[in-house]
Amino acid sequence: MDWINVLWPLLGVLFGFAAGWLAKRHLGRREESRALNELVTYLHLKRTLAPITPQPSAAGPMEARHRSAVQDLRENLMETLAHLSLGSAATEVLMRMSAACNRYLRDVAADPGRYQFALMELRRNLDEDLRILTDGRRDVEYLSPGEAPARKGVPPSSGGKNGKSGTGGKSGTSRKSGMPGTTRQDGTARTRQ
Repeated sequence: MDWINVLWPLLGVLFGFAAGWLAKRHLGRREESRALNELVTYLHLKRTLAPITPQPSAAGPMEARHRSAVQDLRENLMETLAHLSLGSAATEVLMRMSAACNRYLRDVAADPGRYQFALMELRRNLDEDLRILTDGRRDVEYLSPGEAPARKGVPPSSGGKNGKSGTGGKSGTSRKSGMPGTTRQDGTARTRQ
């Protein structure tokens, strides 16, 4: 009789421990999947990784812009690594992706005129690693790097931090009416006739 009084609380503690461990493991996997999906989406939206036909070119502002974008990409990879659980299979893949970014930065520093070739090599490496990362994982969806469709109605050279033109919509339309025309300084629309 006395052993039953000890056994039930002991079983309750063991059951509680097992339930807590399983819940923590499940939440850790969800957090990891969320972080990996964010990374895949980030790479998909990264216009620097859009496929191009590489050509030799002089180093200039575009090369510097791409170099900066790859540095941001490498930082994002490191942040995603911090969200992975210990011993995750994705760790090795993310480390290879980071090494590919480092290789791009090193190659471009040595020969800036061939940055487009190095960029397409980086894109191929990232695409291959993304396919490995998403293969066999139901909860992480593959999206090709740099191939997100361009936003409609916003020219690539439009001003502003959020990519919108100063008229509050499509270039050449009035803010209030949405009709072609101009906007007066007082904010009223004046349409063309």
